[in-house]
Amino acid sequence: MPPNKTLQKQHVLRSGLERFIQKQAARPVPTVALNDLLKFNSAASHRDKSLMLVENANETLNDMVVLVTRRLIQFMKLPYIVVLNAKIADIYNAYLDTLKVILEFVAECDPASELTEEFTFKIQNLDQNDLFLQMLKKTIDMHTDNLSTLSEGFEEISGLNLVDDKTFLNDHLKERILMRLLANHHIQLTEQLNYKGEELERLDQIGMIEPNMNVLEVLHRSFVFVNDMAALKYDEKIRMNLKTVTINGDDTTTEQIVENFESPDGLEPLKFPYISSHIEYVLNEIFKNSTRAHIENRVKKPVDVLIVVNKPNVEKPGPQFYKLEMRIVDHGLGIKPEVLDKLFDYSFTTFESEVVEEDSYKTLNNTGANQANIIAGMGYGLPLSLTYNRLFNGDIELKSVYGQGTTVYLKWVGVDAKQIP
Repeated sequence: MPPNKTLQKQHVLRSGLERFIQKQAARPVPTVALNDLLKFNSAASHRDKSLMLVENANETLNDMVVLVTRRLIQFMKLPYIVVLNAKIADIYNAYLDTLKVILEFVAECDPASELTEEFTFKIQNLDQNDLFLQMLKKTIDMHTDNLSTLSEGFEEISGLNLVDDKTFLNDHLKERILMRLLANHHIQLTEQLNYKGEELERLDQIGMIEPNMNVLEVLHRSFVFVNDMAALKYDEKIRMNLKTVTINGDDTTTEQIVENFESPDGLEPLKFPYISSHIEYVLNEIFKNSTRAHIENRVKKPVDVLIVVNKPNVEKPGPQFYKLEMRIVDHGLGIKPEVLDKLFDYSFTTFESEVVEEDSYKTLNNTGANQANIIAGMGYGLPLSLTYNRLFNGDIELKSVYGQGTTVYLKWVGVDAKQIP
C-alpha cells in the first residue's frame, strides 16, 4: 500500500516546526533597556518615518519569535504529567497558537516562503506593518486573561513537587511582560506617528515611554482605584499623607508636604520618564494590601507616602538616569512572621474566602466585573510586582513589625535624561 501523502506532509511540517522552535529558542533572550525604546525619539535619527517603523517592526518581530519559542521549549521541558493539567495545557496551546499567528502573518506577506530552521523574513513596507499591527493585537488578546488560568494550573499540580515553580514562573512572567511591552510599544509608536511625519519631539509619548510622566498623577489614579474598591466592599476609604522630595541636577532639593492627599492639582509635578502602567500596577498591589489592613483592623491613621525623584545633571559626562523611590508606610498592625517570608512566593495568598478577620495582611484584587470575587487574591500580585520593577533594574523591599505596621520600599530606574528631547 502506498504511503499516505497527506500524513507524510503533516509529519514533515511537524518535524520542520519542531526544528524551527528549537533553533529560534536557542537564540539569545532579548535584552531590552528603557533607552532601547527611545532610539527613535528624534526625527534626526531617521528622517524617513517609514524606514523607522519598518526597522522597529522587524526588531519586534524577531524578539517575539524568540520569546514565544522559548516559552514553548520551557513548557516542553515540564514533566509530561504536569502538561497534562488542563489549565497548563491551555497556556502552552496559547503560545503554540501565537506562533501559528506569527507564521501565518509571514506567509501572508511572503506566500513563497518556506519554513526552515532560520528566520530570515523581513517586513518591507508600511502595508506589511499594518498587517503586523493586526497580528500583534491578536497575540495580545490571546494572552490577556490567562494569568488566573496559569495560577490555577500550578496550584493544582503543586502537591506533585515535580516543578520548581518559582524559577519557571519568574522566567515565564518576565518574558510575558517583555513580549507584551514590545508589542504594545510598536503599536503605540505606529499610531503616534500615524504616517503624517509629525515630529516625535512633539508627542506626549514615545511608544510606551512617557517622557513627561507625572508621578503624582499615577499615584492619584492608583489610590482612587483601590479606595473605590474598598468602598464597594467595606463602605469605607482610607486617607494618605504625602511628602515629596525632588533632588535637582544641581543637588538642591524641593519639598512638598500634603496632609490628606486627594488630588495632584496645584502641586508641582514630579517628572519621571517611564511606563506609567508598570508603576500603577505595583502601586495598586501595595495599596490593596495596606487598605485592607487598615480597614479590617479599624486603623484610622492615614497611610504615609514619601516620594523621592532624583533628576540627573545632564551636564555631567556619560549617561545620567532618572531615579524614583517611594516609601509606603501603613499602620495596619503588620504581618505575622510566618507569613512574611512567603509574600513573594507564587500562589501564596493570605486571602481566605470565609475568614477575613484573623489575617491583617490581605490582598484586594480586582478580578473583573464579578463583584463576588473583587477581593479574592490569586497570589501573584507581589511577585509579579517585583518582576515589573526588576525588569528595568528597580526593586521592592518589604519590612514589617507585627502589631505595628508594614513599610514597603519601591525603586525604579528611569531613562537616560540625555535621551529625552
